[in-house]
Amino acid sequence: MKTGRNNFCPCGSGKKYKKCCYLKNNALDTKSNLEESDTDDDENLIESAFLVQAINNLRKFTLDRKPHIKEYYKIRKMHSEIINTMVSYYEAGKFQLKMDNNYFFNNEHPTKNSGALHLVETRFDSETREGRQALFDLLIYKASPNMNCITEGFIKSRRYRKPEKIEFLNSMLYSTIGLFEITKTDINEAYVYLKDIFTEIEYKIVDIALSGNPVYDDLCVYTRLIKFHDTIFSTGLCLTFNKKDDFIKNYIHNQKKDYKSEKEFLRFVQLYNYYSNNHNKIKILTNIIK
Repeated sequence: MKTGRNNFCPCGSGKKYKKCCYLKNNALDTKSNLEESDTDDDENLIESAFLVQAINNLRKFTLDRKPHIKEYYKIRKMHSEIINTMVSYYEAGKFQLKMDNNYFFNNEHPTKNSGALHLVETRFDSETREGRQALFDLLIYKASPNMNCITEGFIKSRRYRKPEKIEFLNSMLYSTIGLFEITKTDINEAYVYLKDIFTEIEYKIVDIALSGNPVYDDLCVYTRLIKFHDTIFSTGLCLTFNKKDDFIKNYIHNQKKDYKSEKEFLRFVQLYNYYSNNHNKIKILTNIIK
């Protein structure tokens, strides 16, 4: 029987498998697969795979000792617990996503006319990672002023009583989503520097995986950021694009000519649709949680 990552390690150490023999066994599997061929290229590949793994393990060990990474893990753990509760809440049929179609903007200030709420029809492919991420981003966070969300409902119903979780729910409600270019990474501190392509607002986020990626110059990412105290992190939604892609270049050019923050939901749908239908989509690893 295959051992699950969260099960106790079969070696008897008392630790979870993912924190004990998981990496070692994966490395052995990789080596076994590569050694089926005797070419010099495959021998070099084996050495490279072990070298990269050793470097990553050493880097993570070093980062785990830093105060801001410990705080990051704590915040991400709280975020994960809340998200899991919200997903269960939705799957139990306790939330219905709605949109008020009588809502409009006047001189960039929202005005709400009377009228019934209408159900939002979503076409996110729940069989794909990006489809599930996009759907739950839409359900959990405030996608548009005329749409409800689970976070808002939890705040109004006083779902949590602990001040820290109440504060965190408000951080979730006022999170930021946008298309960002990666301007710099700090591999030693696990920081990634982002700049919103349309507003030019800059952010310094903690992302252990992405900060270790040396290739980012041509990339832009559509993601959601949460700031809690002094820590900013990505929620996990990550649609990655090549800035040299013709569609993306034209899209950015056209959006910059008439950028309005209240059109973010439309940008969300447009970028998701392009990403999900792109057979050459770029996938990068973000967010490592202990």
